[in-house]
Amino acid sequence: MTDFINSQGLIFLPHILRRLANRFSDACDEVFPELGILVPPRLVSTVHLLFEQGPQAVTDIAAAVGQSHPFVIKAVKQLRALGLVDTRSDPKDGRRTIVKLTAKGKGQAQRLLDVRPMFEAAYRRLMREADAEIYESLWRLESALGKQDFLERLAAEQA
Repeated sequence: MTDFINSQGLIFLPHILRRLANRFSDACDEVFPELGILVPPRLVSTVHLLFEQGPQAVTDIAAAVGQSHPFVIKAVKQLRALGLVDTRSDPKDGRRTIVKLTAKGKGQAQRLLDVRPMFEAAYRRLMREADAEIYESLWRLESALGKQDFLERLAAEQA
C-alpha cells in the first residue's frame, strides 16, 4: 500500500520530518530505561547543555536549544520532578530562573555521553542504508530559515 503522505508530495515535508522525529523519540522512550537513562528523549539537549555549560537561565536555554520559552519552562518542571535539576531566582534579576543539574542530573548526563557512540553509529548506519546523508543538509535548511523564515518565503511565492 502506498504511503498517503508520500503520495502527496513536498507539501507534507513538515509531516514526514515530525513523523521521523517521533520514531526516533519513541525508540528512545523504549530503550532509555534499559540503559539506565531517566531523561525524557526530547529533553536530552537541555541536560547536555547544562552539563557542558553549567547553570543557565531559562531564556538562555531556550535560545541555545532552539525551543520556545514555554517549552523550556515545562521541560524544567519535568526535569525537576525527576530530581535532575534545581532552580533558583537569578540574584541579579529576580524575574529570571537559573537552572542547574543536580548530582543525579550530572550522572544522567554522563550516562547519555556513555551511550552516545551507540546512537551515532545507528544514525550513521540508517543514513547509509537509506542513501540519505541528511545531517548537514538539515543544518543548511535551518540556517537558510534563519536568514529568511518560511512565512517570508511563502509571501515571496504569492507575489
